[in-house]
Amino acid sequence: MTDKLVRQFFYEILNHLDIGIHIVDADSNTIFYNAAMGRLERLDPAKVRGENLLEVFPSLNHQTSTLLYVLNTGETITDRVQTYFNYKGKEITTINSTYPLKKGKKIVGALEIAKDITKLKELSEKVLLLQDSTKNKVSREKQYNPAVRFTFDDIVGESQEIKKASFVAKKAAQTSSQVLIYGETGTGKERFAQSIHNASARKTKPFIAQNCAALPESLLEGILFGTVKGGFTGAIDRPGLFEQADGGTLLLDEINSMGINLQAKLLRVLQEGFIRRLGDTKVKPVDVRIISTTNEVPLESIKKETMRRDLFYRLSVVYIKIPPLRERKKDIPV
Repeated sequence: MTDKLVRQFFYEILNHLDIGIHIVDADSNTIFYNAAMGRLERLDPAKVRGENLLEVFPSLNHQTSTLLYVLNTGETITDRVQTYFNYKGKEITTINSTYPLKKGKKIVGALEIAKDITKLKELSEKVLLLQDSTKNKVSREKQYNPAVRFTFDDIVGESQEIKKASFVAKKAAQTSSQVLIYGETGTGKERFAQSIHNASARKTKPFIAQNCAALPESLLEGILFGTVKGGFTGAIDRPGLFEQADGGTLLLDEINSMGINLQAKLLRVLQEGFIRRLGDTKVKPVDVRIISTTNEVPLESIKKETMRRDLFYRLSVVYIKIPPLRERKKDIPV
């Protein structure tokens, strides 16, 4: 098989992917622009290929274009959220990763991979607004959150393992210490988390849960800490989950799926008790109890470097292990 045929097959494969791909040479001329990228930016791929990047996108420069930045610096950019208007004037949000292409030590081009997360961003903003309004309603009426329904009465079992986990959880409810709950998927980690909240002095305050594996790191950061208008393209004034959960409990589900960089920012909040919205220069004090869960043995996550050791110690002031049902023979109905 000739090199030309291999290249043709390679481009055909890239063209059938549902993620946008844009490849430029060292002079920023487009050598590949797939159909998914064309649909995303409302451009005809045939009219983009062979054209210089700045001719197709005249509003870009070396500061705003990730492709040009990578060509100039040779640095890799991963998971950057960008909000901009496509050629039809529609606002879109993408999460991009851009890589230098090298021959030896020489940069010969750059590759950009883009995934459309517009609907995901819109949905997350609606959820945040709903959570914020729910928090305000609960605050005004000083009532329990009906969605946080589980109590320790809902945790049943006769095995020593489940009794021990319940005992530790009840003790934890009497304090404001951070709690880390380990258990396999389906062992009832959120049931324990809600029970701790409902038995604590924070029970009339918000209980907010966020799955750390459900969103890209860049988007999750804005959801946790909030954003300010003008902080970046498309940003609006929006409180994050820390502000919405102020005085109450924030459940971070699957904390082992949170990116290492974001873990460092979470650690700072735990150490200092302040948050800063994305794009803001001011800090805000927050009083939030963190309950986090993981479906992987924490020491294994630390060994694999998917969890910071210092964050683990901060989160696991109280550590609760929920064994799976197969290890609790007494709790299996006959």
